[in-house]
Amino acid sequence: MVEIGGVQIKAIIDSGSSCNIVDRKTWEFLKRNDIKCRDEPRKTELYAYGSKEPLKTAGVFWSTIVYKGVAVDDAEFVVIEGSGQSLLSCDTAMRLGVLKIVRQMETPGISDVVNNYNELFTGLGKLKGYQLEVPIDQAVTPVVQPTRRVPYQLREKLEAKIKELLDSDVIEPVSGPSKWVSPVVIIPKNDGDIRLCVDMRQANRAIQRTRYPIPTVDEVLQEMNNSKYFSKLDIKNAYHQIELSPESREITTFTTHSGLFRYKRLMFGITCAPEMYQMILQQTLQGCEGVNSIADDIIVHTATKEQHDKCLNNVLCVLRDKGFTLNKEKCQFYMNKLVFMGHELSERGIGATQVKVDAVVNAPEPRNASEVRSFLGLVNFCARFIPNLSTISAALNDLLRKKTVFKWGRSQQDAFKELKRRLACAETLGYYDKTAPTKVIVDASPVGLGAVLVQVQNGENRVISYASRSLTDVERRYSQTEKEGLSVVWALERFHPWLYGIEFELLTDHKPLEYIYGPRSKPCARLERWVLRLQPYRFTVKHVNGRDNIADALSRLPLKHSSRTIDSVDDHEYIKFVAREATPSAMTTREIEEVSFRDDEISRLRESVTNGTWDKHEQNQFIHIKDELCVIGYLVLRGTRIVVPRELRKRVLDLGHIGHPGIVLMKSNLRTKVWWPGIDKEIENYCKMCYGCQLVSQSTNPEPMTRTELPSAPWQDLAADVLGPLPSGDYIFVCVDYYSRYVELEVTKVITSEKLLSILRKWFLTHGLPLSLRTDNASSFVCEHFENYLQSQGIEHRRNTPLWPQANGEVERQNRSILKRLRISQSQNRNWRLDLDDYLIMYRSTPHSVTGMSPAEMLFGRKIRTCVPEINTYRREDSEIRDRDSEKKGKGKVYSDAKRNAKESEIVPGDKVLLKQNRNNKLDTPFSSDKYTVIDKNGNSVVVRADDGTEYRRNVTHMKKMNEQNPQTDSNVNNSKSEHCQINVSSAGKDRPIRVRKMPEKFNDFKLV
Repeated sequence: MVEIGGVQIKAIIDSGSSCNIVDRKTWEFLKRNDIKCRDEPRKTELYAYGSKEPLKTAGVFWSTIVYKGVAVDDAEFVVIEGSGQSLLSCDTAMRLGVLKIVRQMETPGISDVVNNYNELFTGLGKLKGYQLEVPIDQAVTPVVQPTRRVPYQLREKLEAKIKELLDSDVIEPVSGPSKWVSPVVIIPKNDGDIRLCVDMRQANRAIQRTRYPIPTVDEVLQEMNNSKYFSKLDIKNAYHQIELSPESREITTFTTHSGLFRYKRLMFGITCAPEMYQMILQQTLQGCEGVNSIADDIIVHTATKEQHDKCLNNVLCVLRDKGFTLNKEKCQFYMNKLVFMGHELSERGIGATQVKVDAVVNAPEPRNASEVRSFLGLVNFCARFIPNLSTISAALNDLLRKKTVFKWGRSQQDAFKELKRRLACAETLGYYDKTAPTKVIVDASPVGLGAVLVQVQNGENRVISYASRSLTDVERRYSQTEKEGLSVVWALERFHPWLYGIEFELLTDHKPLEYIYGPRSKPCARLERWVLRLQPYRFTVKHVNGRDNIADALSRLPLKHSSRTIDSVDDHEYIKFVAREATPSAMTTREIEEVSFRDDEISRLRESVTNGTWDKHEQNQFIHIKDELCVIGYLVLRGTRIVVPRELRKRVLDLGHIGHPGIVLMKSNLRTKVWWPGIDKEIENYCKMCYGCQLVSQSTNPEPMTRTELPSAPWQDLAADVLGPLPSGDYIFVCVDYYSRYVELEVTKVITSEKLLSILRKWFLTHGLPLSLRTDNASSFVCEHFENYLQSQGIEHRRNTPLWPQANGEVERQNRSILKRLRISQSQNRNWRLDLDDYLIMYRSTPHSVTGMSPAEMLFGRKIRTCVPEINTYRREDSEIRDRDSEKKGKGKVYSDAKRNAKESEIVPGDKVLLKQNRNNKLDTPFSSDKYTVIDKNGNSVVVRADDGTEYRRNVTHMKKMNEQNPQTDSNVNNSKSEHCQINVSSAGKDRPIRVRKMPEKFNDFKLV
């Protein structure tokens, strides 16, 4: 009987329970007796042992529980629906003194271990006959950091800690100067003590790491197969048992309010400490059977008690002889179950620790994305034990996506509950057995991959590990067969440490994989590469029904994709398989052998390679690579590449250009498989003459810029354009004088030819009739009415080349300036018409950057008055204006031509060309498939004729000259230097054009002697 809040009830002690439980009936009884408590009607999820469904709870209350005078304050009780017996948890029972768990170390026989090796558990040890030399880079400048003041309330504790370390011979005082000084960092502990640390960040820059490999948890756990007895040894203050050499101590110097000290032993904070300690410990335990270690934890594991006695005594003797000491409180001996590196080890296998399970099961419902991330972090630590984890946690992972509003709904609540239930009922995974039959079960869904590693142990299928990952955005666009093929590659490389070097069975629910990974497959390029990557593995593919595939669920919505950690297939192995698969897919090795047998050139080459006699005149193209050639049957190989006879070269080029690769990709593809003299040149010609590639390839370089000469007088040559429509529905008719850069403009609602002519007449009445007017090809400008008016006034109408607004540069540049001001006006909610007037007066009165005079002054011969007073009466001469105009345009031309890499077009009348077309969708080619003939060329303006006789006028930049010659395979083509040199297969596709180097033009006026 126990008292809860002053009321006595009966309760049963349950050492396996993590919480106190009372039923609804007992809770009602307690309330009727007015117990002292505080309650809360919140729901708590509890699972009975082995049950998949949670218990129904009514709430939680806290009260004082008393047994025989021993009280536990504020004990938590969970009220469950229904009737049953009240339970006391393991923790509450132990605090009341009614339950005592006796450690196995205290049982008879185990205490003898401690008694027999008493010196192992006394004081702080030191490795005998060894001083560690820390590798220090002398090129790094030493740093003396300033002292960080220790708070007054922590100084006594720091002094006590320093005295303890001095008495233990871990540190020593520093009396003289020191090149290295680091500040001390004090970290308070929960028990009131402190932890002394040193900020070694600056010093670590000079310490060189040894990169000694530290074993992973997986590597150690898989050594436990068939083990039944476990012991764990914890080295006391492990680093402090390794003495530093005198030369290595100065860099550990630290400063306190009591002075300078330095470490005589290895310390935490040194960047190379973990690797060097692991190396020392492994060397110490070398030769001891049944022992593994990570950091300061040593685990002894055997199948029988007799073996355990022998192995444990052997390890303890080695540690004692070497001078190590152990932490008695943390050591465990002869355990059937043992927690090691966060996993529970037993004869049955690897399980999740109860601490981790309780942390997940008792976790409160997350209230924000940060708490969701923390909860998933707890779950993912136990991911290897939870099948279908990614599917269950999908709704929670969605809350962590960027720009996602946190909203806890029904799907998140279900996922939260299911994760708790799955982990509470998680199965124990088996140890990997190198002799047991092994299976890998794979599957792919539209969004992810799943895999399970299974072994048949004692006639039972044991899961060794679960794995899953999501597909990237690119991988999700694969076909289903390619996704299934990818799942095989990923799974085998994910389980590489377990699978390499053994025969195993691959199970899949995708029937085509049986053929794709079979010996007679000829898959597509991507799958073929995967087949080659899996050649080092020995496996057979077996089809299973989807309902029997346990990996299927793992792929439905998998874990977030992480970068690959498995190394790629060794290069030498890859080369072997490339040599076998080097022939293009539509051409067999037998076919090449037959043609090579009757080809005279290959026959002579085969004979020369065999006999070592070479004809310098006929075989000049092969002599420089004769040491790379070999003969297999009737084939001649250059390294692992087949020398193709002349008859098949055109066909090889056709096969290599399937998919229309560019020159670089086609070279990269064929260079690793085949070779013949002049192959690079023929690949270049083939790609350049491919009609389809010409339609989609980049445009040719633009023509050099053509300068417009300055007219002889103002208002002679004009340019006009219509800007709009604006948001208000208005248009702006803009006119620019090429001589003065003077701008006239007018806002209009309509842009018919009649309206535009009426505006022009008004301007002509003010300034007079020009000699020419340049416009684009808008319907208002090219109609008969507009043309007749200009002709009647003796004005030449110059029209731009269609689709080439750059030809009317002055007015287009002015349009950009006007639009800029209109956008500013709209952004500030101003009257854009008034702002446009302000812009005009500013522009007309401001000296132009080219002419050096304002447009108004050049047009009217006088300056116009503005709000800013001016007394300068200097006026530039016309010749000076022309010189400035010529100079500015010349510099602009040089800059523009260089920036655009412009060069003269090679198009002449009679050439066949392709014209650019408007692309209505992403699959449209840049150039039209129609062919045109050039009939006239005047500067940059070219007239072409289509096959139906229609003529078009375009700028030369809008067309590309066609290559219509068929590529000829000529084995007598001289090889370039790059083709003569030995080409490494692994880097054959990295050839790129080189940059043209020439002397800067500014040195052309000098002669070097």
